[in-house]
Parts: sequence; structure tokens; C-alpha cells
Amino acid sequence: MDIKSAMLRLLRSPLGLLVMSLNLLGAVLAILLFHFPLVVVVPVFLIIALVDIIMLLQTEPGARSVIAEQDRERAERDARILGGVAAARKRLGLLRLDPGPVKDAVDRLVYAAGLYLEATIKGSDRDPVVEDAILGAIETVDTYLHQVDMIKNESMFTFNKKDVPAETAYQDSRIETLASHTGTIIEQAVEAVFRRLENL
Repeated sequence: MDIKSAMLRLLRSPLGLLVMSLNLLGAVLAILLFHFPLVVVVPVFLIIALVDIIMLLQTEPGARSVIAEQDRERAERDARILGGVAAARKRLGLLRLDPGPVKDAVDRLVYAAGLYLEATIKGSDRDPVVEDAILGAIETVDTYLHQVDMIKNESMFTFNKKDVPAETAYQDSRIETLASHTGTIIEQAVEAVFRRLENL
């Protein structure tokens, strides 16, 4: 961790805020009680505050405050990411998919995502590979649904209506191939998630 990051974290910590508040109070009292001009007080306040923070960094309470602030930032980031994973799992679970390989794979991924979130709640570390697999499945399914809609729309606007059964069979074949391909991709993500869950 560089000195700039450490100073910023210390400033955001309760100890750093207390020191800054005391310095600010001193500056206000200097202006109100001793009638020091603002152009003198402000630079002096900034210099004293900077010196205080630098000196505080070299103390044990200062170092502990920096570490605590770093832990708090990490906890906030983890909560935000896990919230995104939970939202993705919920969305996948609410999708109305036709029976087939895509639905089967998505159902398994929803189950695996639930196991992952449960493990993190119990104290396991986050796993970016698992999170990427879950979040990536949203894009995969969205692409699949969009392509299915395009295939169906193509048939609606076909001018030749003489051979409807053959056209319908061709459409169904394309959708089936797409579903098989998409299901395989999601299933690979599911397997990756289950493998990672074994190590949590």
C-alpha cells in the first residue's frame, strides 16, 4: 500500500476524522477568539493537518485505523459484488424458459449460485471465477433469447408461405441447435462453479 492510499484511508477512519475535527476546531477558535486572518489560518491548518496525519501513520493506532478502513472498504466491495450475484441468480431463476438444455443448465446454475452465496454467508472467501460464471450466464441467456426471437421473427416475415410445415421444421431445427449450443456453454459454467465450490 502506497503512502497516499494509507493517508486517504486514515483520513476516512474515525481516528483520522477526530484529528481533523480537532484541527478544524482549533482553526475556528483561532479566527473567532484571536482574530487571526483567514489567509493565515487556512494554510497553517492544512500544514498542521498534513503533519498530524503523517505522524499518526507512524503510530500503532494510526496503522490499526488504516487496516480497519481497508477491511471496511473490502467488506463494502464484497457486499456490493455478492449483491450483484444474488440479483443475477434471482433473475435467472425467474426466467421463463422452454423445457430443454438451456432451462436444465440454468436451473443447475441457480442451484449452484445458491450454494455459493450460502457459503459466503457462512464465512467462505469470495471466488471471482464463480461470480464471473454466474454473471456471464446472464449475458449468455440474454443472447440466446434474442437469437430465438430473431429466428421466430424471420419466419413471420417470410414471403413464401407455400411450404409452412417445412419452414416450421427448419425454424425448430435452428432453435434446437442454438439451445443445445447455449446449454453446453452454461453447463460448462455450472461445472466450473461446482469444482470451485469444493474448495470453499
